[in-house]
Amino acid sequence: MKDPRIWVLCLSLLLLVARPAAATDPVVALSPAEEQLAVQIGFEKDVLLLVKEATRNPLHRLSGYDEDEYQIMANGFVATVARNQTEQVLWSLRDRLKPRKYMAFLIESINALKTDKIAIIKGTDSYDILTIMHTNGDNDDVSHEDVVNKLKQWAKRCPLEIVGAENEWVEIEFRIMPRDLKAFVEEVYEFSPDAVGEGAGNVARLIKEIDTTKRLMLWWE
Repeated sequence: MKDPRIWVLCLSLLLLVARPAAATDPVVALSPAEEQLAVQIGFEKDVLLLVKEATRNPLHRLSGYDEDEYQIMANGFVATVARNQTEQVLWSLRDRLKPRKYMAFLIESINALKTDKIAIIKGTDSYDILTIMHTNGDNDDVSHEDVVNKLKQWAKRCPLEIVGAENEWVEIEFRIMPRDLKAFVEEVYEFSPDAVGEGAGNVARLIKEIDTTKRLMLWWE
């Protein structure tokens, strides 16, 4: 039979090796304010904890918009993430939250700080994102209903996902690209001129951007 002292020594060495790693990875917990937030919006606390572990930043209540463009408190929350981690964190959260019937989407970019904000709401219908943010182009006579209907029309031709939205913009990612990208971009130009003129600069550049990124941002100023 082996000397039991050897086992004790091995266990001690393992503990010494593991201790520094644990020290560099502090336990993430919800603050009292975040726990109260979960109660206020009716979300499971472990959903907030999952997001906080992914972003390592405080969580705050989500603000949406009403039909008169006033900001209102919405049933959701927001977390900040470093710009260089946004894509990884966003898609990881989307995959992990979807089975639990929650959705994650981009809501704001802060270029000066090189950070983005990710919002979390409850539900499975991505058009609820547009409803909460009341996304519209009223300045260009494009109503909220117009935005929703247009995206639904496009989705029938080329499946897409809403990956970000605010009151005056929405970003989509194509699962299947439009067959005639030139014709599609001309349609985009009619619906959201700023997406071309103020964004890519011209139709040719926007075609190239969509072809490369598989994404399109519509906005109205």
